[in-house]
Amino acid sequence: MTRYSAPSSDGIAPKPYVYNQSVGGGLVLIAILFGLLVAVSHPVYTMMAVGAVAVAVSLFRVTAAVGRRLHGRMTELDVPGVGTVQIRVTGR
Repeated sequence: MTRYSAPSSDGIAPKPYVYNQSVGGGLVLIAILFGLLVAVSHPVYTMMAVGAVAVAVSLFRVTAAVGRRLHGRMTELDVPGVGTVQIRVTGR
């Protein structure tokens, strides 16, 4: 139920206060707290997960750097039974 206050002397009613806290924000807070509890309870698994994320990020960066460096280059490979194959690295 929405409550409206009486108009002021200038005839303009103030806007009602809207309680705007979402349920999703509360669930995210609970998930973060639960994740911290699990991280503190299992430090070895936490370090393994952090290490895996670090390795994935570094591989992504290295792969992107190699792709930028090789952009436009052409390489020829001799494949037995097929012949010479030309490989060119291009962007999307």
